[in-house]
Amino acid sequence: MKLKMKTPFGARIIKTGVAVGVALYVASLLQVEPKIFAAVSAVMNIQPSIYRSFMNAWEQILSHLISVTIAIAFGYLVGSGPIEMAVATVLVITINKKFGFKQSIGMAVVAAIFVLDAPQSKFLMHALDRSYIIFIGLAAALLVNIIVLPPKYKNRLTELLRTLNDEMAAFFEQSVRDFINLERDPDKFYAKREEVKNLIRKSREYLELYKEQLGGDAPNDQRVKIYERYIDYNSNLYHSSRDTYIATEQRISWRVERGDPPITDDFKDVLKTLEHGLASFNYLNYELQKAVLDNEEPKLLPVDDSLWEELSLHVDKWHVHITGANFLHAFMNVSAVAYDIKLACRGIKQFLSDIYNINNSSKESESS
Repeated sequence: MKLKMKTPFGARIIKTGVAVGVALYVASLLQVEPKIFAAVSAVMNIQPSIYRSFMNAWEQILSHLISVTIAIAFGYLVGSGPIEMAVATVLVITINKKFGFKQSIGMAVVAAIFVLDAPQSKFLMHALDRSYIIFIGLAAALLVNIIVLPPKYKNRLTELLRTLNDEMAAFFEQSVRDFINLERDPDKFYAKREEVKNLIRKSREYLELYKEQLGGDAPNDQRVKIYERYIDYNSNLYHSSRDTYIATEQRISWRVERGDPPITDDFKDVLKTLEHGLASFNYLNYELQKAVLDNEEPKLLPVDDSLWEELSLHVDKWHVHITGANFLHAFMNVSAVAYDIKLACRGIKQFLSDIYNINNSSKESESS
């Protein structure tokens, strides 16, 4: 049994603090002033992944060279008053945007103003000293990001995917049950919808961070492809839940317009078949979660249409007693919900089969 100690300080917060300390310490050793700018540079250059640290460092270096060059040119040729600083700021922003250095604009502007504010006596020497301070902070952030608490995005990603699937499956199930039981709670539905949308977004963000961590191996990593597909699968469940909610609203509105007629026994049998389909979905979804997140051997499950054939029989019996617009409207709503359940179940079975084939291919490659 593993116990996880949770602290109010995330890894990035700790790394930012360490980077600030390192930057200030190095600046003190080298006796460059003002040290506070090294700390600011360190804070702005801590990134969520090592890959982004290197990319950000390269962008910051180029952006800084641009801003310092502009600042030194202005300081020598024009002056360093308020108007000159304002014009230099506009130039720094424009050129950095032209090169696509959008993440570095803030630091570049600060660097330009910082250099222009240097004393006019020995202006170039002061300007270069102030540039060194920025690079000290940049180097401190890069070093800390690599050494201190290197991120383990796979663990966080799998945790997120498990939470996403648990919440999404529950959301889909509740949507279907609300349709069956003629229940509707808009506030609860929309709150849950936002929650699962945010989980999808966060899962995609962490997948990108994990891919960055893998570097050049990411395009060929089978787990990455499986995780991408798993997020897409849950995203499809989100859309199915939304469609089912719309079908529920239409069904309730239609019944209210007609005085809320009693539900026939034949139609109750149709709804029971939807419940059976929902039970199949829950079982299959659990099997898929084990295969994707727990690396369990996936079960090969054949496509079985017996449940949907049963639904067709119940619909035929129901159609004998209900015809015309009443049948057509109710049938359209039931068909939409049944299709979403069937699509989810078939998609899971195909996904399990593909994972099985991927695992076998990997084993054959290792043995050869």
